Amino acid sequence: MNILLTGGTGLIGSQLGITLARLGHDITALTRKGHAADLSFPATCVAWDHRSLIPANILRPGGGHFDAVIHLAGEPVAQRWTKEAKNRIYESRIASTKALITTVASLDQRPSTWLNASAIGIYGDTDQKNLTEASPGGKGFLPDVCRDWESALSELDHGIRRVSLRFGIILSSEGGALIKMTEPFRYGLGGVIGDGTQMMSWIHIDDAVTAIIHTLNRPDLTGPVNLVAPRSSSNRDFTRTLAGALKRPAFLPVPKSILNIVLGKMSQIVTSSADVRPERLLSSGFNYKFPDLAAALSALLGPQAQAGVRAFVARQWMPGSPAELFPFFSAADNLERITPPWLHFRIVGKSTPHMTVGSLIDYKLRIKGLPIHWRTRIATWNPPKEFSDEQLRGPYKIWHHTHTFESLGLGTLMTDHVLYKMRFWPFGDVAIPMVKKDIETIFSYRKKHLSETFTSTQR
Repeated sequence: MNILLTGGTGLIGSQLGITLARLGHDITALTRKGHAADLSFPATCVAWDHRSLIPANILRPGGGHFDAVIHLAGEPVAQRWTKEAKNRIYESRIASTKALITTVASLDQRPSTWLNASAIGIYGDTDQKNLTEASPGGKGFLPDVCRDWESALSELDHGIRRVSLRFGIILSSEGGALIKMTEPFRYGLGGVIGDGTQMMSWIHIDDAVTAIIHTLNRPDLTGPVNLVAPRSSSNRDFTRTLAGALKRPAFLPVPKSILNIVLGKMSQIVTSSADVRPERLLSSGFNYKFPDLAAALSALLGPQAQAGVRAFVARQWMPGSPAELFPFFSAADNLERITPPWLHFRIVGKSTPHMTVGSLIDYKLRIKGLPIHWRTRIATWNPPKEFSDEQLRGPYKIWHHTHTFESLGLGTLMTDHVLYKMRFWPFGDVAIPMVKKDIETIFSYRKKHLSETFTSTQR
C-alpha cells in the first residue's frame, strides 16, 4: 500500500513505520521538521506544522494516491494540565485531524481507509465496570478531547472506512508510561496508588503495532476499536507484577492526595479506573503475543532486572545494505568522526589491527571537563549483522553496547542498544538526569553526522 503516516517519530509511530516497511509498504511521513533523518524507517518525508493545509503536489509529488492514512500525531497527555497545555493537547488532535482531512480531500483520488488515534480516556473514570466499544463516553477533559477527536472524522467522505484506535496504556521499554512507572521501583519506593483497586487497561507495544496493521487489513473493522490486552489489571496487581519483573520491593503506597498535589488534574491518568475489553479485536480473530501482564513486563524489563541497570535505544535508517555500511561502524577509528568534539574523544590504543571478538580498544575523552580513560572489549562479532562491546574500564559500573544492522527496504536499519549502570549505585544515580541528557545528545549528534556523511535524503 501507499500509506500516509503522521506521528512517525513517536513511540508507536516509529515502531509502526519499521513494521510497515518490513511488510513492503510505501510510506509518506508528515513530521514537524520534515527531516527524513529523524525517522527510523524509509519514507518520503514532508514538513507539516499540524495545522496548515499541504498542497497536493507536495504531499504526493509525481501524482498517485494513498491507499490509507494513519494519523497518530498529538501533543503528549502526560504533562501538567495548565490552561496552555490543555489547549495544546486539544488543538494538536482536533485541529490537526481537520486540517489533514481537508488536505487529503484535495487529492484527485481519496484513500480507502483512515485509521485515527484515540484513547480509552474517552470512557472516563468508570470504577469496576466492564467497557467495550459500545460503552458510552464519560465526562471530563480527556473524554471531551477523545470524543471531539473521533467526531472530527465525520468530515471524511462517506466512502472512506473510518477507524478510531482507542489506545490503552502502551507498555514499552523505550519510553512512555512504563519507564516513568519504573523509577520509584528501582529504589524500593514503588507502591500501589490509592487503594489499588482502580483498573489499568494496557497493551504491549508489539501487540499495539500488530493490532494497527490487523485493523488496516480488515475492511470489516470500522468505528472505534479498543487497543488493549484481553485482561486489564488492578493497580495493586500491576504494582506487584512490575515489582516482580524488576526484582524490587513495592510496599510504599502513594495516596491520591499526594498525586493531586504533584501532578494536578493530570493525576486522573493514573488514579482513574477503566476496565476496557478489546471486544472488536478479539471477534475479528486478532492473536495477542503478550496477553499476560507478567510475560509482557518480563519481556520488556528483563534486561533491566538487575538493580540499577538502565537501557537506551537509538535507531536510524540509512540507504545502503548492511554489507556496505558495516565496515564504517566496525572501524574503531571512525568513532572519533561521529563523536561530539566537546568530548575530546580519541583512540590511544588497539590490541588488534582489525576488530574481532576479544579486541581491546583504549580511548581518552573528557566528561564535564574530567579526563577519562575508557577501555572496551569486543564481546560479539557477527558481520554484517551485529557486534557488541563492553566497558572494561571507564566511568560506568556496566556499559554494554550492541549494534545491529537489518536490511529494510532499500537501506539498513541501524539499532544501538545500550545497557548501563552507574558506579556506587544507588548513590551514583543522582547523576542520572545529566547522564541521560548527555547520552541522548551524543547519539543525536551521531545521527546527524551520519546522515550528512552518507546521504542527504532517504529516497
